[in-house]
Amino acid sequence: MRVAVTGGLGRIGRAVVAELGGHGYETVRIDVSPMRGQSGGYRRADLRELWQAVDALDGVDAVVHLAATGVPDSHTLHPELAEGATYTANTASTYNVFQAAAVHNIRRVVWASSETVLGPPFQVAGPSCLPLDERHPLCPETSYALSKAAGEAAARHFAHRYAMTLVALRFSVVTDQAEYAALPEYWAEPERGRWNLWSYVDLADVAVSCRLALAAPVDGALALTVAAPDTLSNRTTAELLDTFCRGVRVTRSLGAFESLQCSAKARALLGGCPARSWRDSGV
Repeated sequence: MRVAVTGGLGRIGRAVVAELGGHGYETVRIDVSPMRGQSGGYRRADLRELWQAVDALDGVDAVVHLAATGVPDSHTLHPELAEGATYTANTASTYNVFQAAAVHNIRRVVWASSETVLGPPFQVAGPSCLPLDERHPLCPETSYALSKAAGEAAARHFAHRYAMTLVALRFSVVTDQAEYAALPEYWAEPERGRWNLWSYVDLADVAVSCRLALAAPVDGALALTVAAPDTLSNRTTAELLDTFCRGVRVTRSLGAFESLQCSAKARALLGGCPARSWRDSGV
């Protein structure tokens, strides 16, 4: 299978390309940035332009769509302009990738949504219940989160209109060994993690989840929470809830350090991923 990976030169894109290559997939990296060195398996494209997306996906069998504009810098001179640019870029590029896939009769698209569609950073309102899972209402509070929610709506449209399968992976904050090494500093200010409920997902699990979603026995448009099974905190989940989340309804009993973002559905459909924990990293 030949898989296009948009944002293929980025940190997550490189990990996904390596993961797919290690399991026999041929990959085509698509990115707006130029690739230095050898150009094999690379196509430069600005996915905000539909015709470029159509050209970029020619001859591929499936897509992993990771390209996106990140959360805008809150310190910009005109933050409202940055918010608008983020929304416009992400909604346009996601729509164009889905439409280009439909043009080429590509039946499977795996793409990066975000935990933020469910409310993080919770500056307007807190979660309606915990742990967060796919049943929680969408409550985007930023233009970035809104663009991801719009992408999920677009996915439902394409699944209905073209009988495509589009798997949205709602990634938590992506971390690796470098971030784990800095955890003692993070632990000194536990309130810092409240914005996303001290959640994270290991970079390796991100790559594996993308690979597994390409072959998962699912149909239509679906969205899956993808977070590690535990929190980044050295405090117990019960202590975090008592200190920072008083009054929020907890729907079931939780393990000592269990995550407040539930990935049970993803693990069931993707075959056990995500599973990695910073607690196995030696920190």
